[in-house]
Amino acid sequence: MLTLALGLLAGPALHGAGDAGCARKAEEAVKALLVTQSAAWNRGDLEGFTAVYAEDATFVSSTGLTHGRQQVLERYRRRYPDKKAMGTLTLDVLETRTFPAKNESCAIEGVSVAARWRLAYPDQPEKKTAEGSTLLVLRPRGGSWEIVQDASM
Repeated sequence: MLTLALGLLAGPALHGAGDAGCARKAEEAVKALLVTQSAAWNRGDLEGFTAVYAEDATFVSSTGLTHGRQQVLERYRRRYPDKKAMGTLTLDVLETRTFPAKNESCAIEGVSVAARWRLAYPDQPEKKTAEGSTLLVLRPRGGSWEIVQDASM
């Protein structure tokens, strides 16, 4: 499911309307990836949500450091054991930055994203909405992007 959506996104070597156009296309592709990732969360699909993490991803939170996609998935499973516990995720991108590849025309090596996240529980009025900030660093992976670092507080 995520693979199909990821395959439709623009790849890392973006050819087109100059460097500004390449950066814009990379940012749009990453934002689309985050929309797909949020949709997986809201379906209760933690495996789909974490599928966009690199195998060697690092996750930083106020409770510590987690290394590796599988460990990130296990951390989420412990914290959110079922769909009801997950709530509804909203991610508002505040800023994106692209990192052009050296000596290559219109190639992007990475993208960083600063965003606000919010977990609401509309069916559980007794449960308080949680919110915070995140800083994501993504790199090209095949024809898409993967999260290599996630600092969520």
